[in-house]
Amino acid sequence: MRYQFNRTDAGSIDVTLEDDLPLLREALVDSLGTQPPRGAPQDGLSTYWLDNAITQLHERMESGNPEPFASGNATYLQLQGGRVEVRYDFDPVDSDIVDTVDPTDLLDLLAEWRRLVLEASPDAALRMPPPRPARPTEPGRCRRPWPQPDPRDPTPERRRPERPGRRPADRRW
Repeated sequence: MRYQFNRTDAGSIDVTLEDDLPLLREALVDSLGTQPPRGAPQDGLSTYWLDNAITQLHERMESGNPEPFASGNATYLQLQGGRVEVRYDFDPVDSDIVDTVDPTDLLDLLAEWRRLVLEASPDAALRMPPPRPARPTEPGRCRRPWPQPDPRDPTPERRRPERPGRRPADRRW
């Protein structure tokens, strides 16, 4: 995979692919990039999306998990059968519209992109969103947002199962 990096007038660093990989080209802008995430200081470049993709791709290569390791508004990247597949979110999973690349080639591209971002902005790795605040719960309350059934409630789902040779259960327990 052949590529070049360009510094834009706005100050970001973009990748230009020389190979014919239109979906990957779009995914690099849509799913990755050098813009800081929402909630992070917006005063320069960030390696947040690149670091996330590198970490997740390494994890997928070790575990074989086919879940997407990066996604954007319209594209996602996943490791499938030893290759990175780039697809549109709105296409069916078996769509013919797909770009595939070698995972080590993509890791090389991401590592080089990250290195150039840090050269241009040494504090780019520090532009992270603030940690999510913990939401305290009341004592004795379930942390799940949906109501949990009371195990003492004899709703029809919790009736004693019918056994052969017994009278049908007409009582709730």
